[in-house]
Amino acid sequence: MSRGLKLFFLAALGLAGGCAAPPVQQGYYGPTLPLEQVVGRINENNARIPTLWAREHFEGTLVDREKKKTTRIDGYGNLLYTSPNEIRLTAKNEFTEFFQMGSNGPQFWFWDEQNKIFWWGDYSDVGQAGSEDIPVRPDMVMEMLGIRRIDPSLLDEPAPTLRFNVIGDAYMIDWQSRIGNRWVVLKEIWYDRQTLLPQKALLFDGDGHVVVWALLGNYRQVEIPGVGKDQWPTMASRYELFFPYTGSTISFDLSDMSLSNNGHPNAAAYRMPVPATLSGLGVRVNHIQDAGESH
Repeated sequence: MSRGLKLFFLAALGLAGGCAAPPVQQGYYGPTLPLEQVVGRINENNARIPTLWAREHFEGTLVDREKKKTTRIDGYGNLLYTSPNEIRLTAKNEFTEFFQMGSNGPQFWFWDEQNKIFWWGDYSDVGQAGSEDIPVRPDMVMEMLGIRRIDPSLLDEPAPTLRFNVIGDAYMIDWQSRIGNRWVVLKEIWYDRQTLLPQKALLFDGDGHVVVWALLGNYRQVEIPGVGKDQWPTMASRYELFFPYTGSTISFDLSDMSLSNNGHPNAAAYRMPVPATLSGLGVRVNHIQDAGESH
């Protein structure tokens, strides 16, 4: 885990300074935009990324809590994305197929090809906290990309609320929903005041625990053929993610980002491998259900 990612996590939890620090005078104290304008400008950029194809370089550690095993990964692969909820990532090197993970809307999966373990689940059966059994949840990676449109109906749940961080010079949008008799924050993203590009992101469970947090950076444009470069959208190409429930960490750098490449992404890219077929090939299959139970 990078030093910057550690510092961000500690700061987010209020632990970075230990004792209370004296007031910091430096920061931005000028005018800011209201929530509807912030959302409108973010959506103007993100609406131009309905699909994505990119090369990636991957590194990190995958933790299988059930087997108490940690696997180090360092390789390359591809990232495919189709708005609003389809994603596929692969990672390998010259000698090993590390993993593939994906989401097709109703289902998600993570296939640890090196250790021959396959996790899968239906979103209707698993809450956001159900991440302790699977090393990395692909839907959470998708949330961290920061390229999904924000629902402009600002009163629909999860409802966005806006704060401004004068020290970080960033807009902080929190998404809240009612759970039982209380409101809870499910997601928070920090957007740079000047560019409105995402810098930091966190997802929470219903008890306020962080289930994934990320640093985003190294912003690049996504090529759109036939459109002037000044109209190309921009997104982060560097992502550092940490999953506290499992201890897994992944960092990846994207390159050659474009809306498509040789017909990809397409529907076939998001087909989940058949669990029964994998089981017949000797792969251990875990079905994630009921907020984290696997069978």
